[in-house]
Amino acid sequence: DMNEVSSFIKGSKKGCAQNDLNYPPFTPSILDKLMFSKTLCMDAVQKWGKHYDVHSLYGYSMAISTQKVIEALFPGKRSFLISRSTFVGSGKHTGHWLGDNAATWDHLKWAIPGMLDFNLFGIPYIGADICGFFDNTTEELCRRWMQVGAFYPFSRNHN
Repeated sequence: DMNEVSSFIKGSKKGCAQNDLNYPPFTPSILDKLMFSKTLCMDAVQKWGKHYDVHSLYGYSMAISTQKVIEALFPGKRSFLISRSTFVGSGKHTGHWLGDNAATWDHLKWAIPGMLDFNLFGIPYIGADICGFFDNTTEELCRRWMQVGAFYPFSRNHN
């Protein structure tokens, strides 16, 4: 389910150039504290522009392409696409899954505002892994998660 530009090399085999795109003055609290951790250098040039400007559009463009292929193969049929790499407006083409979560009460609680946020981004078909993906759930946690999950637009138990 790797549907974003990613690799297991930091930037490139040769490393990334010393510039403000690859090493900005402020780096948010992200993996390895590097903008290019497990992805391309931010100054890498793609068809749409520099990776820094288009990284988040990769999943969006894949959803559009996939939807076009499904429509060509199955004309007149409704498609079902789900991604965890989306961009504002992706809801026209795909739903969104919040990604791997843990079997904890905290993750149950945070799934609700997470789904509401995506409605603001134009993605109404959204869901979280009911009962969590990582770790072992308890009967009580899973029961409560199934109860709230009945109201998720995209509802599935993934534990």
